[in-house]
Amino acid sequence: MPRIKREIGLNLKPRFPRLVARLANELTSGREFGQPMIDEGRFPRTDALRVNVIWDEWESVPFEERSATILQAYENAEGKEFRERVALASGFTVPEAYESGMLPYQVVPLVRKDDPVTLRQCIDVMVEEGASSLFDAERPQLRFGTCEDAEAAVKRLVARLPGSDMIWAISHEKGQIAQAELDRPCDRDG
Repeated sequence: MPRIKREIGLNLKPRFPRLVARLANELTSGREFGQPMIDEGRFPRTDALRVNVIWDEWESVPFEERSATILQAYENAEGKEFRERVALASGFTVPEAYESGMLPYQVVPLVRKDDPVTLRQCIDVMVEEGASSLFDAERPQLRFGTCEDAEAAVKRLVARLPGSDMIWAISHEKGQIAQAELDRPCDRDG
């Protein structure tokens, strides 16, 4: 196998200035839900950062451009010194992040005919919460990386849709084979 060496991101100018501006705004907004989901991991020994931006807006953006867009947004929002701490910058759509194993928790509405809210109302608030319609436009999926994030989303959904507290379930898919665990608390072991 040949070894190919390239410089990545140093001189690459993002071709999507609108996405750079939107992402830079998100970095400073302090919003607690919705898309994009910005997941930062800090390497303690070096203080370098690993950044994953999960955002359906990436759908038509090539992977190399996603990284350049993220880096430029960090520079615009936090300054060049902060951007230089970003060692890894990756952008994923929600389906890509799910397929990569990053979003194993899903919040699901289990609406019955006699419930005080409709499936349409649930879908509308799920989309506002950050659900992706890239899986299926009629049935968007609201996915999270941790049980705690999924539980926090359920609390926000119930607050926005009074009377819906009994319809929300959290499904957790483990390993390569999906094993949905509906109507149970999140599995804290894994």
